[in-house]
Amino acid sequence: MHNTHIMIPSNLDDKSLLNFFQGWKWIDKPVGPVKLDFTQVNFIAPYAVTLFAAYYFYLKEVKRKHAQILFSPSSVAGSYLVNSGFLELTKQGNETPNFINGDRIVKLSRIKKSSEIPAFANNVMQVLSIEDEEVSGAVKYSLIELLRNVVQHSFSDIGAVAMAQYYPNTGLVEICVADCGLGIAKTLSEAYPEIDSDMKAVKFATQPHVSRTFVPAMYNSMQDNAGLGLFFIKQIAARASGSLFLGSGSALVDIWGDKKGEEQKIYKIAKKDGWPGTFAYLQLRKDSIAEFDQILQGCRHLAAEARKYPNELALDFITEIPEIDGLYVVKVTEFEEDVERASHIREVEIIPRINGGVMVVIDFQGVSFATQSFVHALMYKVVRDGQTLGSSLSIANCSNSTREAVLAVAAYAKLTPS
Repeated sequence: MHNTHIMIPSNLDDKSLLNFFQGWKWIDKPVGPVKLDFTQVNFIAPYAVTLFAAYYFYLKEVKRKHAQILFSPSSVAGSYLVNSGFLELTKQGNETPNFINGDRIVKLSRIKKSSEIPAFANNVMQVLSIEDEEVSGAVKYSLIELLRNVVQHSFSDIGAVAMAQYYPNTGLVEICVADCGLGIAKTLSEAYPEIDSDMKAVKFATQPHVSRTFVPAMYNSMQDNAGLGLFFIKQIAARASGSLFLGSGSALVDIWGDKKGEEQKIYKIAKKDGWPGTFAYLQLRKDSIAEFDQILQGCRHLAAEARKYPNELALDFITEIPEIDGLYVVKVTEFEEDVERASHIREVEIIPRINGGVMVVIDFQGVSFATQSFVHALMYKVVRDGQTLGSSLSIANCSNSTREAVLAVAAYAKLTPS
């Protein structure tokens, strides 16, 4: 019986990522059962574990192939396959994890629904247990945005496969998310016909305000999100002397920050077919990260013109909710980072009440960091179409970071035609 035997490269460390992407061929039409052979692998990094886990599910669930994992439990790479949850997730082994050097691993998980994202992100933050508040905020923000891009916009039959790792000795945090969906180019092409290649797609995707990156009917309106997610992640990586690898199809962009926090980047094209979907690999360094509030402020220059018209924004930030009869309070913690619920609440609860003359307070109490995508889903249309915001809407208990996100959304809403 014919089968496909795939020998995994011996070295898959972080420095090998670019060469691996360029030279590796992901077999799209394997013959017979497939064996993924890790027995000759000496070292494997989180990005490779995530990609091969996604590929395993792609083979099984999309290509309908029987797939088997071959590995040596006594090797360094084999031990990492166990510790990372690779074998557990693929149901290919029952070895017991043996963590060393205090490394903290958030095992591989599959995320298929947007509603699963907040719980997974919270689990990541609990396991990583990063004491530095700024680093913790940046990591959680980035993780949520990466997962949301995959789950909502990739149309990946296998969903997202994700993991994270924190190395306390070096202060390095690594997050990887992968899908086997449409890819960025196909996702963008309907709204942007000029995006006719994977290279153009990965280059365009990290630009600010790519607001039509989502196909129609995703969550009510493509203007719910101004396309700042990947742009913000890129900024976070650059300012933290970290890096962001974004690969889709045949193209990959490597973005990192130099010692001055200035953004640097290179693009790579796969010599073969490239990755059958999209993946992102984020690295942050604890000792180098800038204040998270400042990172968000750095993005607001894109809406600088709105600063000239503060009265038009008409945003009322308050630190205490007034005791007023008939006041309607929206408690954000009840649906934190769930964009579908935020969109629903916006349409069913917030906008009708404002239009009916009811005073509304959006209460961010207990929310340390709100991502740009979430605030857009909740507030973009409210600000854009609202004619009486100054008298009918208040925003309570914002952290500095959340306030910056709200201001950025408001500025963009007022600069964008209805």
